[in-house]
Amino acid sequence: MPRLKRFAEVLLGEREGGTALLGRALSKILEEDRRYSGDVAFDCWAFGEIYRHWLDELRGHADPMRRPRGLRAFEELISEDQDVTPDDLTVTFLAELAPQQRCTLLLVYGEDFSHEEAAQVLDCPAETIEARLIRASATLADALSDDEKLPPMEAEVESFPQTSEAAQ
Repeated sequence: MPRLKRFAEVLLGEREGGTALLGRALSKILEEDRRYSGDVAFDCWAFGEIYRHWLDELRGHADPMRRPRGLRAFEELISEDQDVTPDDLTVTFLAELAPQQRCTLLLVYGEDFSHEEAAQVLDCPAETIEARLIRASATLADALSDDEKLPPMEAEVESFPQTSEAAQ
């Protein structure tokens, strides 16, 4: 249950709203007698049900892709299970991502789902998961390059020994 709670909180970008979303989604699952069919992993099914309920609630909402209410609330949310406080750049980066990119990052890197499992949860092709991760990486790279406090990063190029065939 803590994993589902964290997922709902990350979708909404706030603890209280995420907890309420989880409660409403679980109630809906019980009311509608939505049964686990066994054709996918149980955790993928459960995360998918939370995600689908969130999407249902977005229909007709004035600001469907709203951002978290504040960076402080989001900082508390992402550092809840850790002894360290994330730096401002990390908090800002995650808070400013679109909710779909945030939850994709959480599923793949936080929950250790494969791209295919994350695609099942989010009901999209695995290529969409890959595209969201690429966009999130590009956003992070832009944020890092805009941050004047950080020195420019130089890529190291690994040289491979030439084989006799490659030399010809």
